[in-house]
Amino acid sequence: DLNKLLLTERNRRIRPGLDDKILAGWNAMTIQGLVDAYKVFGHHHFLTLAERAMSFIETHLIDENKIYRSFKGTRSLTSGFLDDYAFLIQAYTSLYQVTFNEKYILQAEHWIEVTMSEFFDPQEGYFHFNSNLAEQLIARKKEIFDNVIPSSNAVMARNLFHVSSVLDKPEWQELSNTMLHRLADLIQSEPVYMSHWAVVTTEVIHGMNEVVIMGKNADQMRSELQKHYLPFSLVMGSTTISQLPLLAGRENEQETIYVCYQKACKLPVHNVMDAIAQLS
Repeated sequence: DLNKLLLTERNRRIRPGLDDKILAGWNAMTIQGLVDAYKVFGHHHFLTLAERAMSFIETHLIDENKIYRSFKGTRSLTSGFLDDYAFLIQAYTSLYQVTFNEKYILQAEHWIEVTMSEFFDPQEGYFHFNSNLAEQLIARKKEIFDNVIPSSNAVMARNLFHVSSVLDKPEWQELSNTMLHRLADLIQSEPVYMSHWAVVTTEVIHGMNEVVIMGKNADQMRSELQKHYLPFSLVMGSTTISQLPLLAGRENEQETIYVCYQKACKLPVHNVMDAIAQLS
């Protein structure tokens, strides 16, 4: 039998090495996918996996205000690159929107501040791929074009736009807009290599709805709302008192949904379908 003969011969050879290290950025991207699956299907198993993955990153790949690149038995000595930071911020922002756990959005804010401090080039207005605290190379590149994954600068532009809306940080929204504006011609002329920039541009041009859900059953209403396709909406809320800018002072005994656009809110409603009608 030829297959058995080939297998016998192959087994005499040294097996190739197995690349099974755990990457911070790739796991953060997986968290984003799990969050999207949870929103669509409502299966808590997806959310459990997403939060478990985030807990692993926090335990094994974050230390002393630094994200590390990979883990295999122990974390690597290599500091994270911009994509690790960008995708982690995206994952934190998305987890907040499906849990209303404010530690996630505050972590997104924290890591944006770290990224601004260690990666941002104020002369050109974009982020370096490696930190200014890492080993200094002959040249520090900036990742602008999408490849097999979105470019880290495009993800950061979207992070800045989303988190600025949730936390009322106009300076971050202005930076995001500036990053997009400088690449506007390139986004139009090279859509294949700038597709994630085009996604962010579409959100900025259209504008994002801020959907605030308050009340003891806010999580249940959020779950029902997010089963609908809402591409231009950021969802936030609380079952108790919150100090987040759009939530403060909106405590209500009755479950209430506020549909806002650029901080201007429509009349509050008390069921999901009325909120969907306002969004449409």
